[in-house]
Amino acid sequence: MERFRIVFFGLIVLCLQVACRSRQVATNEVSKTKTVTRIQRDTIIKTDPDSSFYKAWIDCINGKPVLKPSSEIKKAGNYLHVPNVKIEGNELNVDCYAVAQNLFKTWQQQYIEERETATIIRPPIEVEKPLTWWQNLQIYLGRAALLLSVVYLVYRLIKQKLKIN
Repeated sequence: MERFRIVFFGLIVLCLQVACRSRQVATNEVSKTKTVTRIQRDTIIKTDPDSSFYKAWIDCINGKPVLKPSSEIKKAGNYLHVPNVKIEGNELNVDCYAVAQNLFKTWQQQYIEERETATIIRPPIEVEKPLTWWQNLQIYLGRAALLLSVVYLVYRLIKQKLKIN
């Protein structure tokens, strides 16, 4: 008889677990976000100085060295000026100047980040008619009966365990 009560109580609890559910299907709403980030960058590129040359014959006039203007060959480089050549006494001075070239380069980096967000929209539960006072009373009495059944079952199990020990 005791086993029958436990099985009966288990079936009642199992029946109470089944509930009414909406048969409507939830819809998914997917939103895509695209973020474009542009970063302006620049840099300096330095080039090495290039070369130029000067070639001339030196004559000795009255015991002093003199450059022959007809034998002069001068060539400037891409960024380098023609050398300045001077003879002062017994000293030869050659000056050749150039400044390293600075090139400025700018570019843009672009980063694209795409995000996809899914939102589940559940349909609203449609209630055709609100519950009557009689249906509400049955719901509350059913809950009270379930609570009393659980309390009784726990009481019986504890009493049975105490007798065995």
